[in-house]
Amino acid sequence: MGGTFDPVHNGHLVIARSAAEQLELSRVLFIPAGNPHFKQDQEVTPASQRADMVALAIADDSLFALDLCEVERGGITYTADTLEELAQRYEGARLFFIMGTDSAITLPGWKRADDVARLCTIVVAKRPGQSTERVREALGTSPVDFDVMYLDVPQIDVSSTQLREDMACGRDVSDMIPAPVGAYIARTELYRNV
Repeated sequence: MGGTFDPVHNGHLVIARSAAEQLELSRVLFIPAGNPHFKQDQEVTPASQRADMVALAIADDSLFALDLCEVERGGITYTADTLEELAQRYEGARLFFIMGTDSAITLPGWKRADDVARLCTIVVAKRPGQSTERVREALGTSPVDFDVMYLDVPQIDVSSTQLREDMACGRDVSDMIPAPVGAYIARTELYRNV
C-alpha cells in the first residue's frame, strides 16, 4: 500500500485490513512515498517523519510491515520503479497495489503505466463521495489494460489533507488517527502551521 501518509490515519488501516481479509494476503506493506512526483508543488512532511508515523501506526499488527524502499531510493519516486523492486525481492509472488478511487482515476497518466499494469493487480478502495464508476470509465478508455479489483471497505470520511488542516486549527482528530501517531504529532509539533 503506497501513499504519502502525511499523516497515516485510521482510514488507511481499515483499507489495509479489508484488503488483507478479502484478498487473503499474508502481508500488507506500507510504503511511504519518498519524494512523490505528484506532490512536487506541495509542501510534504519529511519522509523520515512520515515513515516514523507509519511505523507507530502498524507496530501492533504483525500482518502489516513498513517498507522504506522509496524513502531510501532517493530522488523522485515512481510506482513502476517500486513495483519492479518488489517483484525482484518477492520473486513469484502476486503483487497487489492498494489505492483509493482518487488515485485510480489518474492511473492512465502515470509514468510507465504499462509497467504498473504488468507488475501488479490494482486494488481500488472506494473513498467517501467518490464513485468506482468514474474509475471504470477512466480505465476503460486507457490504452493500458489494468487488472483491477474493487474492495468492499467500510466508509471512513477522513483524509490526510483534512487532518492537517484540522490540526493546524487546533481541532481534535484523536478519533481519526492511531493514538501513537497522535502522540508523535503532538511531541514533534507537526502540522501546527499548515
